[in-house]
Amino acid sequence: MSANATDSKKHGIVKRFLDAKWAWDFVQGPIYNHLVIKAASGLFEQFVHEVEAPENARILDIGSGPGHVTLMFARKYPGAEIVGVDYSPTQVRYANRLLKREALPNCSLRIGDAMSLPFVDASFDIVVSVACIKHWPDKLRGLLEIKRILAPGGKAYIAEADREASEKDFTAFAEKFTAWYVFKPFMRWYLRKIVFGKSVSADEIKALVYEAGFADVSVVKAPEGPFLIMKAGK
Repeated sequence: MSANATDSKKHGIVKRFLDAKWAWDFVQGPIYNHLVIKAASGLFEQFVHEVEAPENARILDIGSGPGHVTLMFARKYPGAEIVGVDYSPTQVRYANRLLKREALPNCSLRIGDAMSLPFVDASFDIVVSVACIKHWPDKLRGLLEIKRILAPGGKAYIAEADREASEKDFTAFAEKFTAWYVFKPFMRWYLRKIVFGKSVSADEIKALVYEAGFADVSVVKAPEGPFLIMKAGK
């Protein structure tokens, strides 16, 4: 086995380990809540701005994590119904604590798996997902689930790390991880090899979304950071 193949196998094992539900409860979740949200705040704001929804829309956020983006949508669309789902019970509890603090009546958060969403067909007008699809064990299956629960004419928006991001954009993003306990060489390795290295490229996500049966697919580079934003219609 070549050195590259060995490294790829090791990175794949690490990713499967970190994508496990218990890892999101106790490892990935805390890292995301305390480091990633701060570093990617510009992406979140841009993404929410990019999403266009009717004032009374039903909006689903898949992989809602600590509820940061979900609550942003609830504030933006006070007349809409916003639902967030995440497969980590710890993250859902964390998100519900934030929701209780803000007392947003148009928002709810619950446990749910992107591979088998707990909703009937055509339940939502808009489906969004931020930095989640790279963790799905079957990306196509997750996209088919999104299409299933979207109402006719509904739209899906996905933001994700760009596997083909330039070194300049990647480095600028990595420098935003500034907590005193961050060991920068490890963080750069983790981001490049595990997060971005196992994410998606623009061509890959576009092909997958078309394969899932969506129409009017567009994938653009996010103005803020080394990320992609995909938009598609049902």
